[in-house]
Amino acid sequence: MSRSAIFFTLAILIAICCLGYLFFRCPCLNRVALENMLKAMKESIQTYSAGPPLVFPDGEWERKSPAEAGFDEEKWKEWVGSMSLEGHSSWGQNPEKKYGVVITRNGYLVAEFGDPDMKTIQSASVGKAFAGLAIQLLIDKGQLKSADDPIHEYWSGEEELSDSYKYMNNDRHKNLTFRKLDKMCGGFPISNGWKWSNCEDVPNWAECSGDPTKDNFSHHELNSRHYSSGGRWRLHQALTKIMGTTLKEFLDEELFSKIGIKAEDWWIESGKVLYENQDWYPDMPGYGLFCDPPYYIDGHEVQGGGGWVYMSPKDLARIALLVANRGVWKGERLIGDTDFLYSHDGGNGSSMWGHSYSKIACGQVTTSGIRNAKDLSEKVLYISRANLPVLLK
Repeated sequence: MSRSAIFFTLAILIAICCLGYLFFRCPCLNRVALENMLKAMKESIQTYSAGPPLVFPDGEWERKSPAEAGFDEEKWKEWVGSMSLEGHSSWGQNPEKKYGVVITRNGYLVAEFGDPDMKTIQSASVGKAFAGLAIQLLIDKGQLKSADDPIHEYWSGEEELSDSYKYMNNDRHKNLTFRKLDKMCGGFPISNGWKWSNCEDVPNWAECSGDPTKDNFSHHELNSRHYSSGGRWRLHQALTKIMGTTLKEFLDEELFSKIGIKAEDWWIESGKVLYENQDWYPDMPGYGLFCDPPYYIDGHEVQGGGGWVYMSPKDLARIALLVANRGVWKGERLIGDTDFLYSHDGGNGSSMWGHSYSKIACGQVTTSGIRNAKDLSEKVLYISRANLPVLLK
């Protein structure tokens, strides 16, 4: 049960205790009304905390129609009819406009659009959620004592980072923690080397020399959140040190193999490739220039940072289902239920999103034009968050 469900249940139980006291101590009150209130509260607990039983895909997903999965059939048709789907260009990376979307509920595949098995186009910032998974798994395994530990206690970067002002144990960085970098509160100003080269998207507390490699270090505003793939790159370097392997190999061994994602079916790109390939995003030459060395830690390639995961919508939906069920798969806890178990979307129309209350789990790669009935967004992210009352019975 999720933490929100636990708090909700505790609140209802306290209310039941109070009503029970009134029931037995105050005979003058309407006992039938009290009994009805107690019954309604018990039903609320069951509805909130249990819901329909979940199934978990072994090979292929089992399927249900939207109506069988609990969606209002007419409103679902209206929502689907409002969409005009096409592939996101991914800044020149997806010229054929390929796309794929998978929507599941309670572990059943409800709908798919485009190519649900597509894994030839990377999912942009969706992969940032993979770092959260790695942090929590390292804590669960005891390899990381706390996400609030200073990073330099595990990796200082001395003689590996290109300049001493980047070292994680100097005065500028010594208070940086894993949580701060994961939450993008570490004072790193760069998310896009191409834009930084033109001094675009510079926060007011940072200075821009136009050299992403030179400027990709924390500035003074350590507690101000600024969306930064550059800070995430430094986080992935430190995580590689602690994991003692690549991010892909670590997640395959510790998590993905247990939820049916095959190692050969996905990939996460390295920072070295992005740094050396200025046309990785053809429309943004030099995007990856913030990925400064080292590119290998103890012989292991540093992967991810900005995201850059190649994975099918169907497999992204598996991770989303694990998120929706707060780390439990087939009755077994695979990862701790903390705020490091989160969903994420990507700027190229990609998304991995799981919703605990509705048990809706979605995977989406490079898709534009997907809308809910209120036309609030082009992302699957909002199917549940903004539109549950409209789409669910």
